[in-house]
Amino acid sequence: MQGCKLFRAVGVQLIWKSNKQEREGAMNFKCWGVTASVVLVVMAALVTGCPPGFVLETVTVTATVQGQGIVVPTGGFVKGITIFAVAIPDAGWTFDHWEGDLTGSANPAALLLNGDKAIKAVFVEQGGEGEPLPVSKDPGLTVEIQSVTIPADLRAEVKFVAKDEKNVALRKSDLASVRFMINYLETPAQGSTARYISYITRNDTTLGTNPPPGASKIQATTDGAGNNGVTDNGDGTLTYKFQTALPASKYAQNLTHCVGGQISRSFGGLTYYANPIFNFRPDGQPVTATRDIVKTEVCNACHTRLAFHGGGRREIEYCILCHTTQSTDAGSGNTLDMATMIHKIHRGENLPSVEGGTPYQIVGFGNTVHDYSEVVFPQDIRNCAACHKDASQSDVYLTKPTLEGCGGCHDRTWFGNQAETPAGYENHPFPQANNAACAGCHPATGNSDFIPSMNRVHRTPEQKSPDAVGLKLAFEGAPVLNEDGTVTISFTVQKGDGSPVTDLSTLNSLSGTLASLMGDYQSYVTETIRNAAGLDATNAATGQYKYTFTKKPDQGLNATYAIGLEGRWSYTWDGTTYRQGPEANPVVYFTVDSGVTPVMRREVVDEAQCLACHNKFALHGGQRVSVEYCVLCHNPNKTDEARRPAEQMPPETVNFKDMIHKIHTGEELNQTPYTVYGFGNTPHNYNHVLFPSDRRNCEICHLPGTYGLPLAAGLAPTRITQGGVLLETISPTTAACTSCHDSPASIAHSTLMAPGGVDTCVFCHGVGAEADITVTHQMAP
Repeated sequence: MQGCKLFRAVGVQLIWKSNKQEREGAMNFKCWGVTASVVLVVMAALVTGCPPGFVLETVTVTATVQGQGIVVPTGGFVKGITIFAVAIPDAGWTFDHWEGDLTGSANPAALLLNGDKAIKAVFVEQGGEGEPLPVSKDPGLTVEIQSVTIPADLRAEVKFVAKDEKNVALRKSDLASVRFMINYLETPAQGSTARYISYITRNDTTLGTNPPPGASKIQATTDGAGNNGVTDNGDGTLTYKFQTALPASKYAQNLTHCVGGQISRSFGGLTYYANPIFNFRPDGQPVTATRDIVKTEVCNACHTRLAFHGGGRREIEYCILCHTTQSTDAGSGNTLDMATMIHKIHRGENLPSVEGGTPYQIVGFGNTVHDYSEVVFPQDIRNCAACHKDASQSDVYLTKPTLEGCGGCHDRTWFGNQAETPAGYENHPFPQANNAACAGCHPATGNSDFIPSMNRVHRTPEQKSPDAVGLKLAFEGAPVLNEDGTVTISFTVQKGDGSPVTDLSTLNSLSGTLASLMGDYQSYVTETIRNAAGLDATNAATGQYKYTFTKKPDQGLNATYAIGLEGRWSYTWDGTTYRQGPEANPVVYFTVDSGVTPVMRREVVDEAQCLACHNKFALHGGQRVSVEYCVLCHNPNKTDEARRPAEQMPPETVNFKDMIHKIHTGEELNQTPYTVYGFGNTPHNYNHVLFPSDRRNCEICHLPGTYGLPLAAGLAPTRITQGGVLLETISPTTAACTSCHDSPASIAHSTLMAPGGVDTCVFCHGVGAEADITVTHQMAP
């Protein structure tokens, strides 16, 4: 490079070519300054006097802006140098961030010129009185679609606002991922419900062997522009421009259209998701036709939070935009239409197809097989209202029965040509080509047994039988301590309508349980009341009774005692006899020592949460239905020894917290098998249980503030005995934790941290401690 003269440059690395070989050389050049308002930049070098054969290589920098302002410098530069790009906003605007070949918000920003560069400066309009729009410093994500327009190019434009938990608008640079899809709501055929149809589809190609690799099916999907389709408007709003144009042949402006989004934001090591939904009509008229059959909140009563396909799909209103009649799983050949798929998933192991030996599977992302053949619905499957409620069209399962919906649960009923009935199918009484005639034979209501109404067959016998009149048990006042040390209770027995039960012999059983409570229940006795000598039926005509227990509560223990009632009777429906228990098991508390105030057992479980999944309890013959009553017997000293065969010893504890935690952990237990023996020496194995939520969310069962450490004072350890010999003592905290965390490592850790049976867990896992379980058990956002 001797003899070259360069002006307007600084000391930089230059790349030049000679005989097609690149070389580098460091040279010092004169500085070129600019006015004080612009940081020193490097302009293109003027090179003169270079030896023959040497060519100084140059690159080009182009800059665009969003908002109002300019970027300097631009133009041609020597390749290999680093320049500093400066974004200069106009009055009333402020620089926000770079896009393109520059990222971040540094200003000036260093840009290495190792090739042509295209950069973009995003300016945002300042807020009131010249202040810039606030920058988000807090977690959270909510997204609202404000409007959707469809311009002449038929590429929809979505204007939306994303905000953090403090309601501060987010910028484009704050969002990790942006996806949108657009559907129209078809005009339904007779007897059918309106369904969304996606304008955008893709080919799903199988990787497996059944069907052969390369088999392809259509699936609805999102638009392909992603984050590149987003424009930051600089005023707190964002606009997404679809890459895919609507097909003119299908685009009907008078139909309801729906845009759904899948937006994510990363902040503080966590990812936040939102699924905004927007219904509109392109012709500007009000939306009158919608599809509103199931609400996300109803799904989440069991599932806590829907989070599918990597966690970003959380709203059922968004799910149905992909799970349309267009979508089929190439790997299994099964439809992905929500109406069919969701019914099949929830019926699971009771599907006629599964009972016939054909598993129900969907092949998902990465060729992963999802087998739903072991799913057990946690209540009576005939209770359609478990899912179909609280939406404006929840009753369509009654008013518009369809082949797709009904065929989801009844998946071995053949509606086609009866000369072509596949093996394993049962024919519908006559072929049904479509849904037009379904409601004609199966109306919403009616009592015909020949062609039953939807309401008749989709209710439980208890809901249908006029003999299932209901049973109410209640205490009248506090128990009375008699001079001989016995206790007498006063109670009422009524039918569901409040009318008295005047003859207890009409009940199959009526019993009372007396239990001692000292921090935890320690012991109990259950006595038959219905025809016992201690029964006083003097006021039976009004449904009022008294009973004196044979068992005398121990005095001098300063204990609280509890008494609970259970009972049931029978009813018939369709020639079959069923049992009906009480609406609730009443429990009353008292003491026998003077000066001692009765203390109710701690309340840690929200029974309404239990019923959100299970609808109702009907355990032990249907007569034990309340958690408050269950714990009288399921105490820390109780095991299944009396029911367990000798060859299956040692016993299992049936202490409520240990047992319930293990049952709900189910298939994730390390303990195999986990089997508890019940009435009639019947084994109940729970290793197959699939919990429908995230077990870290303790509040899906527990009341807030009841599961942190330390636990309540005075709790009893779990004791496992056999033949009167103590086999194991488990401290209260260890019992609660290791009934979910039952790996050998977890149990060993818990044992070491409870020397002599004294828990020290609180020091690390207590509220506010380093590994506070109320924090570690929180679900990710």
